[in-house]
Amino acid sequence: MTTVADLIRAPHHTAVCVEDFEAARDFYTGMLGYRLEGEMDQRKEPALGTVVGLPGACIRWAMLALGPHRIELFKYHAPAGEHRPRRQCDGGYTHIAFEVTDVDAAYARLTGAGYRTTAPPQVLRGGRTKVIYVLAPENCVTELLEFPPGPYED
Repeated sequence: MTTVADLIRAPHHTAVCVEDFEAARDFYTGMLGYRLEGEMDQRKEPALGTVVGLPGACIRWAMLALGPHRIELFKYHAPAGEHRPRRQCDGGYTHIAFEVTDVDAAYARLTGAGYRTTAPPQVLRGGRTKVIYVLAPENCVTELLEFPPGPYED
């Protein structure tokens, strides 16, 4: 079987579709430090509808960058989509993850800014990781994980 592995340069972006565009953009830029590369409202070129499989699609769009990674933010004006929280056990992509240097500090800053998490920081994998799941706007789960130098002692 022939693959496309030799054609891939690097990961580029993760797409997130939301209803409250401003709240999501503010979370990724204000709390996570992404910078706005570009933004457009009423984007509706025919090729967009073709590539997403939704002829006539009209969106509000932004590309946000942090280092080499980007988040492509969408709000569909048309067609209307379903917006219900996904559980981690539901099929498809369930969350985006970022490695951080201090999960406890990240937890304090996020909860101090009014963001919710599913739980306080949790030690996993026999002390090899420490993790929180942040509920970004519209309950889009963002994982922050720390790889400590040694095992945790509880």
